[in-house]
Amino acid sequence: MTRAWQLGLGVLGLLISGYLTAVHYFAEQVPLACSTGGFVDCEQVTTSAESMVGPVPVAVLGVVWFGVYLLLVLLRRPSIQLVWAILGLLSVFYLVYAELFLIGALCLWCTAIHLIVAVLFLLALWEATSPEAGLTRRTESFAVPGAAPPGGQPDRQN
Repeated sequence: MTRAWQLGLGVLGLLISGYLTAVHYFAEQVPLACSTGGFVDCEQVTTSAESMVGPVPVAVLGVVWFGVYLLLVLLRRPSIQLVWAILGLLSVFYLVYAELFLIGALCLWCTAIHLIVAVLFLLALWEATSPEAGLTRRTESFAVPGAAPPGGQPDRQN
């Protein structure tokens, strides 16, 4: 069940990041569907200096982050996935700080991305530290052919 949520939220984050990337590169053809003016102002946030890391838009980094996260989910690499999620969460902390204190405006699309990353971090933490996940990883990596699994009957192969 956790994996399905990770995949669903990862795809949603990838789509939103892709949309914001398209808005950045094709502003004339892809309009920004968000309010402008006031505290909620997606245009002010997405066109600010803080929306770029060098020559790369933050939205492109979002596409990369969600793409790698989805790959790690599909490859079932919970430890690496957790480290990747921590890096994403640290980025979110900075981006929220930038929105609130450097730009002085919020972007609803960005907020959706931030919430998705936070939930994906929690899901990655759950998967990497849950007793069931640890027991499964330990028993699969140290399984002895013909030995009984924990609480079960020995594997009898004829």
